[in-house]
Amino acid sequence: MKKSCLTLSILLILLLPALPIWAQEASPPAETADAASEAAGQAPSWLRSHIPDPLKEVGFLLKHWQWLALLVLALLGVIVDRVVAHVLQLAIERQLAKRIKHVDHQELQRAMRPVGLLAATLVWWPGVHALALPERVLEVLVMAINVVAACALVWAVYRMVDVISTVLEARAAKTANKFDDLLVPLVRKSLKVFIGAFGLVFIADNLKLPISSLLAGVGIGGLAVALAAQDAVKNFFGSLTVIIDRPFQVGDWVVIGSVEGTVTEVGFRSTRIRTFYDSLITLPNSNLISASVDNLGARHYRRWSTKLGVACNTPPDVIEAFCEGIRELIRRHPYTRKDYFHVYFNEFAADWWSVMLYVFFQTPDWGTELRERHRLGLDILRLAGELGVELAYHTQTLYLHRPEAPAEPLPTAGYGTRVEGVHGDARELARKLVDGALEGKIPPPV
Repeated sequence: MKKSCLTLSILLILLLPALPIWAQEASPPAETADAASEAAGQAPSWLRSHIPDPLKEVGFLLKHWQWLALLVLALLGVIVDRVVAHVLQLAIERQLAKRIKHVDHQELQRAMRPVGLLAATLVWWPGVHALALPERVLEVLVMAINVVAACALVWAVYRMVDVISTVLEARAAKTANKFDDLLVPLVRKSLKVFIGAFGLVFIADNLKLPISSLLAGVGIGGLAVALAAQDAVKNFFGSLTVIIDRPFQVGDWVVIGSVEGTVTEVGFRSTRIRTFYDSLITLPNSNLISASVDNLGARHYRRWSTKLGVACNTPPDVIEAFCEGIRELIRRHPYTRKDYFHVYFNEFAADWWSVMLYVFFQTPDWGTELRERHRLGLDILRLAGELGVELAYHTQTLYLHRPEAPAEPLPTAGYGTRVEGVHGDARELARKLVDGALEGKIPPPV
């Protein structure tokens, strides 16, 4: 692509002898060429006065000086192309550096190439009019320059969409709202489709093609195209569903049918989801119209429900103290939900006695949730060690007991006082555990 302007310039020159209409008029008399130029009003006398007489002779189709002038004009267009593209690239890079941290130099260079080509056509167009070319030759060259200018203009606008999208994506990344992260790629793709469709019509118009008949043919075949593009239409409405209903955003952890992972990109045709084993699943947006979407990333709280097994020979007062100590740990941990949690003796299992732990974490992501589970779980283990609670595991123990004297009844008096004393000791122990683990950092950084 670096030699695109030079290639197009050479093609403009080489196309001249390839046209039959020119071949029919090959080697016309000098008077005929001058008459055609005079009739077209394109005969600059100041230029012809400085041209040596040998170069005024007619060679193949054109005079020798006209061929040399076309070559110089093509080289001048190449120089203007490089200078304009380089200057604009430097100017835009300076402006983008003030708004975004990283500037993609290759992407910006690709965007400036068609702009330089467009600047070259602004040199070629008045140049060919000043060369006193025959009318038919001038007409073909002007039409070729118009087509090149039209292609360069469409190409430049198409590339500039990427540059503008890069700036918008950088701004969207700085906002807390993730909807703009979803909207920018959709707008970029829709603009490219619109520019591509408009560009084809614009280029066809410069080529003098019968656009009305082409559009009529498209209208006749529109029914067949619509029938063949049913899935594309469904995917389009699926993308509209994502934009309007917002069932998820980029970065959310979702479960859609059998697909589970993190949303990485939402397009007009499909949504891409990165699974937890790092594969990339492309899900057609038509599935989103009728599928149920479980957005786990939109949770305010993340639940942890588990059972803690204690040995069957653990005294009731120790179990009571253990439960109250866990409650105090939950109250003092910075990322746990304080208004709703449950820690109770819950079940007489065959191998152990079960304590239910039902707690919620208010964390921004899964990694922070795992970290806080880790911290709370280790504090529970430390609490159990301090209270002498033996956490049970899958085993069976056979107890053989031969009573020698009648068992004394369990004391019932002063139960409330004993429980309050146990609670107080467990709370104080939980405070020491949490304060020692946090070391004054409340809450710890995310």
